[in-house]
Amino acid sequence: MFIRVTKSPTAKFSKVYLVEGYRDELGKSKQRVIKCYGNLEELQVDDPNILDNLRKEAKQIPSKVVNLKFNLDSANNESSFDLNYGYFFLESIYEKLGISPFMKSLNRKLKCEYDLNKGLQLLVFSRILNPVSKLSTFENRKLFFEPFDVTLDSIYRNLSVFNDVKEDLQLLLHKNICKSYDRDCSLVFYDVTNYYFETEKEDKLKKVGVSKENRKSPIVQMGLFIDKNGIPISYKLFPGNMHDSNTLIPIVEEIKKRYSLERIILTADKGLNSGKNLIYLANNNDGYVVSQKVRGASKEFIEMVLDEDGYCYNENKTFKIKSFLREHSVKDDAGKNVKLTEKVVCFWSKDFNDREKHKREDLEAKLDEFQKHPSKYNSSNSYGIKKYLKLKHVNKETGEIEKVKPYIEFNQEKYDRDVALDGYYTLITSEIELPETEIIEKYRGLWKIEESFKVIKSDLEGRPVFVRREDRIEGHFLVCYIALVILRILELKLGHKYSIKQLQKALNDANYRPLQKGICSLKRQTETFKAIEEAFNINLDYSMVELEKLREYRKKIVHNKNIK
Repeated sequence: MFIRVTKSPTAKFSKVYLVEGYRDELGKSKQRVIKCYGNLEELQVDDPNILDNLRKEAKQIPSKVVNLKFNLDSANNESSFDLNYGYFFLESIYEKLGISPFMKSLNRKLKCEYDLNKGLQLLVFSRILNPVSKLSTFENRKLFFEPFDVTLDSIYRNLSVFNDVKEDLQLLLHKNICKSYDRDCSLVFYDVTNYYFETEKEDKLKKVGVSKENRKSPIVQMGLFIDKNGIPISYKLFPGNMHDSNTLIPIVEEIKKRYSLERIILTADKGLNSGKNLIYLANNNDGYVVSQKVRGASKEFIEMVLDEDGYCYNENKTFKIKSFLREHSVKDDAGKNVKLTEKVVCFWSKDFNDREKHKREDLEAKLDEFQKHPSKYNSSNSYGIKKYLKLKHVNKETGEIEKVKPYIEFNQEKYDRDVALDGYYTLITSEIELPETEIIEKYRGLWKIEESFKVIKSDLEGRPVFVRREDRIEGHFLVCYIALVILRILELKLGHKYSIKQLQKALNDANYRPLQKGICSLKRQTETFKAIEEAFNINLDYSMVELEKLREYRKKIVHNKNIK
């Protein structure tokens, strides 16, 4: 085998081919093209040493391939589509989490006529590699190294079964993550988002609520816990019309009891910072680090934040920070005042201040426009600026009501106060002994959960939700949850050097084309894929391999107990 580079006089690019030298039945020396790698100039963009690497690969192709007698057409068209082998790495994590024995045991217990484990694997791997509808997932079931022998009916019926075991399966994942990846639940992050449906009909779970995408269709709320590595701990679905703050207590009670968790410090955004939530955590000897609104807070609180006394600046005067203790009075469910001792961390950032000042330029332009043209006030939905304005119909000079010529009254005092608060941020915590920097560091981890929601919504295409029955909706989100867990573990194994999207693409692009007599033509591996292989202590650096070698490759990845 050798590499040939050709370019015709009229061609813009040079083509790179894998060529085999052989002798025909009469003993004459001939050559045939086995594979075209593409345009040399494009290949060199990703790898300047591509030619040297391909020439080395060509020398390593098994002798069995060299001795094969097949013509060009049959070699390149034995299979009309590529098959994926990148899912081997997902399968390895899936097995390490103990999902297969759990599902097989459930299969025996329920005496199901269809394979629950194969159904879940197909749904999870497809959700990661090529997230599409359940119907398209079924239609693509043969695009894997080993096709999944399932029926379309079993795909939907599986979702209902997954709903019945969603809590048990989450607990299984948690236990095995603690065992294999040293999970620490002393610090947990919690947030809520929602997912919409392509339907107008409401039911017990699907309700019209405050949508993150400002949609009017029914939604479902998802509360999600993750650990400090960004790996999900648990999730729970709530009706779409439930307020974010009302989801926290039910899910905390549930996971602490089911997971036998000891004291936790919960980190959450200001939307979950309600009095009853903080009282609940304090009464259960748990802690919290939550953000606190500065604008809209009491006058006393704002004055304490703006007071320069106690602030420490960095050398460049671009950041300052201070903290103070306070006795915070909040009402419990019975309406009684409960006092909480909290530490308040205030900080100001020049970068944050500059961003807010930049936004304020557009705001001031709109304020000016509204004051010049009061008639635009009623037709606008710009609530961000209306808090500073009030439509008046009274003549400034006579005091008489004028319906024809209304005017805008601008609240300068309120506006100046908000300008003064640009760049400030506050956190409140029950952990009064923690240093300020550590409190901020704990809160910064909250971005991981926001990113997890983005992964589910965009990378895993968890929304819109097309299944309609409540049990199948629950099953759909369990599949998304397991897919997210597996991706986060893979991300952790690679030291967070690659994004979820990069990992998905590398695994999805790991395809091969079956040729003749057990020979496979592999698509060239990317740098990200090679990094994944390195994390699993394995390497398959060939352009063509025997099918048996690919089976051995899979076995080493999936069943190697030494791989963490």
